[in-house]
Amino acid sequence: MNIDLIIQVLIFLYPSLFLLYQLFLYRLASRVKQISASSSLNKYSFLSIIVPTKGEDILIIQELIDNISQLEWDKRNMEVIIVSDDSEQYFEELLEKLKIPENLNVKLYRREKKQGHKSGALLYGYEKSKGDIIFIMDVDSRLPKDALIRAYNKMLTSGCDAVALQWTGYSKNKHSKLAKGIMASTLFGVKALFNGKENANLVIFPVGSGTLFKREALQAVGGWDYRLIQDDLEIGTRLVNKGKKICSSDVPIEIEVPDNFFSFYVQQTRWAMGTAEVLRHRIGYIITSKISVIKKIDMIIHLLQYTTAISMFLGSLLLIVLAPFIGNNDVLRSPLFLFWVIILALYAYIIYNISLKLGFSKKDALFSMGRLSAFYAAISPFILYSFLKGLLSKKKTYIVTPKGGSKAGIQYKVITIIGIFGIAYLLSAIRYLLGHDYVTALWLAYYSAGYLYTSLTFKREL
Repeated sequence: MNIDLIIQVLIFLYPSLFLLYQLFLYRLASRVKQISASSSLNKYSFLSIIVPTKGEDILIIQELIDNISQLEWDKRNMEVIIVSDDSEQYFEELLEKLKIPENLNVKLYRREKKQGHKSGALLYGYEKSKGDIIFIMDVDSRLPKDALIRAYNKMLTSGCDAVALQWTGYSKNKHSKLAKGIMASTLFGVKALFNGKENANLVIFPVGSGTLFKREALQAVGGWDYRLIQDDLEIGTRLVNKGKKICSSDVPIEIEVPDNFFSFYVQQTRWAMGTAEVLRHRIGYIITSKISVIKKIDMIIHLLQYTTAISMFLGSLLLIVLAPFIGNNDVLRSPLFLFWVIILALYAYIIYNISLKLGFSKKDALFSMGRLSAFYAAISPFILYSFLKGLLSKKKTYIVTPKGGSKAGIQYKVITIIGIFGIAYLLSAIRYLLGHDYVTALWLAYYSAGYLYTSLTFKREL
């Protein structure tokens, strides 16, 4: 295989095949059946809702409690377990200021011995719980009134050991184009990777906020592993290994999405590290599971999602490094370029229509897609670093911050690196243009635009 073909595969073929697969799954998702709610509340099992929290505003936690108090469930058969990783002083403030409705059994715990982060908090809450069914959710997530009984109905009627709710993004920042772009792409991803996979009879992974578990299923795997970052993916692999059935649903749960560049950067790099870590530590569970080879391959593909950004970044990096040696050779002038354009255009068309259905204007739909695409391309070097760290290193340092948080010092270092890459890609594009390598020059100019745009406009989301 010559170097030209390697670069074309990295930039065009590999990412396009991943996206084509998701488009296929998204098409299958249209056949999801609506889940009805049962009115026989007295037949419902005891439910434990576990909510980990750290550094969240008291108002956010109060809104969560108020939301849960409105849910349709026999409150005599419900407990809410809030696990705090905050300081002792802030925890005492929580106890003092939170107003608990009379009909709701809320228990607040503070972990003094903090093993792991969110996974450890979930394990702690699980060990304190007594419910026959366990529901996990983030402190900034919100549920419609009938969500729990609909999810439980799905669990009973379909024989599920766990049911993943359907993420629906929201943001308190109504002006953030980044948030709007994430909302649309999240809906696409949920439809494809959950509803589409269920219709294709493939394996569903739990979600980190909005999964209903049978207690006996969690007991079979010993609960969450506090040593791993990505709680949903890691426990999903072990549940599948034990022969447990995980289902998707059309039951919505509102998830707050990042509304600024730095929160987006923190989220995506943490997820990339966590996904790679699961791949490293849990691939054996996938391989030895008693499921078909197709399902095993699909599970591994799911854990390789971040490699598409990595592949494109490495291919573009090769174009820069090897420019002196492959000059006067339009490397990207290939049928694979057209294939990539077609797949990308189809994806963009779907995301655009999803945005319109979410109520965004045509202008916002276009600009939000552009901003999300630019930001995601710009953090590709950090995705690579985080993925390798999760795959190879035992050290797992990452930033834990609320969705709207910011760390100015780290942020400007990140932006500086992004700006340097942007300039390097633009200069390389000019070099290829001068050598009459027009397709390669055009693509590098396009790719550099994401980096340069991000370095110049990231503050607009703050």
